[in-house]
Amino acid sequence: MSRRIASIAVLGLLLIGRGTQAAAAPALLPQIVPPRLLSEVGKPVPPRPLFDSSFTASASGGYKVKVFTFGSAVILEVDRRDRRRFSAAVYLARGVAVPRRLQATFGNFGKVSMRFRPAKNGGQSLCRFGERLSRRHGTYVGELDFKGEDGYVAIDLHRAKGSIVTPAGRCPRSRHHLTRAAAERAIEALLEPASGLAANARDGVATTSFLSIKRKTGAAFLAFHQETHGKLAILRVAIVRGGKSFHVNEAVTTAGVSPPPPFHGTGRYHAEPDGTSTWSGPLSVDFPGAPRFPLTGPDFEALIDVPF
Repeated sequence: MSRRIASIAVLGLLLIGRGTQAAAAPALLPQIVPPRLLSEVGKPVPPRPLFDSSFTASASGGYKVKVFTFGSAVILEVDRRDRRRFSAAVYLARGVAVPRRLQATFGNFGKVSMRFRPAKNGGQSLCRFGERLSRRHGTYVGELDFKGEDGYVAIDLHRAKGSIVTPAGRCPRSRHHLTRAAAERAIEALLEPASGLAANARDGVATTSFLSIKRKTGAAFLAFHQETHGKLAILRVAIVRGGKSFHVNEAVTTAGVSPPPPFHGTGRYHAEPDGTSTWSGPLSVDFPGAPRFPLTGPDFEALIDVPF
C-alpha cells in the first residue's frame, strides 16, 4: 500500500471512531496536507511563538468560511457539514500570518486583510490533550473578499468575531488523566479488524484519492483531491459516514461500491490474472467548487484489504 493510501486509510478509521465533525476539523488539516504542497505556498513551518489566529463567518450557499493560520500560510476553508457528512475546499496561500494580522491573496479568487481587536475581558483558559491553552476573543476588522469557482460561494466581509490561541503550559494531571478502562477501549477500537477499498491517481502535481472502509461500528467514505496553481494550493475533501460499504466476491477479485451523497454512481474494482487491477465506473463526488468530480479511470491504482 502506498504512503498516500495508507495515510487516508488511517484518517478513515479516525472518522468512524470519532465522528465526521471531529476528524475533519481544521485543527487536523496540517496533518493531512502533503509537505510538497506546503513548500509551494511558502514553507509554513510552525511559528515561534506558537499561535493560532482564526475567524469564521457564514457565506452564500449554506457554507461556512473559516480563515486561519498554519505557520506562514494563511488558509481559507469553505465547508458544509452535518452529523454524517462533511465537504470542504481549502485554499492555502503564502501571506502575512502574525497573531493580530491575517493577510493573503488567493489568486483570482480574492484576498483577505484583517486585523484583530481584542475584546475587554475576552480571555479564556482551556485544556486540550494535556496542554493548557489561552484563548483571546475579539473582532477581526478589515476586508475579506472571496468568490469560489463558478461562484459556488461568495463573501464580502469587513468584521468577524474570532480569537487568538496560544500555549500556556501544561494542564493538571487530573484534567487529562486517561483511565485504564478508557485506554483498553481505545486500543480495542484501534485493533478492530477493518475492510478497505482504496484508489489513488496522480496527474502531474494533482492527486486524487478515494477510500471506502468498513468496521463493526459502521462504514465511511472519503474522497480527497489536491492541486496547485502557482503559489496557491487547493485541497478538496468529502466525507460521509453510514450507508453500505463495498461488496466483494469470495476470491477478492471483483468489488463494487456505491456511496451515499455527496457521492454519485458506482465504482468497480477488478483484479486481472496477471496481478494488475482496474478501477472503473461512473463514480463521482460533489466537492465544493468542483461538482461531479470523477473518482475512477485508468490512471487510478486500486487495492482491497479484507481481514480473514
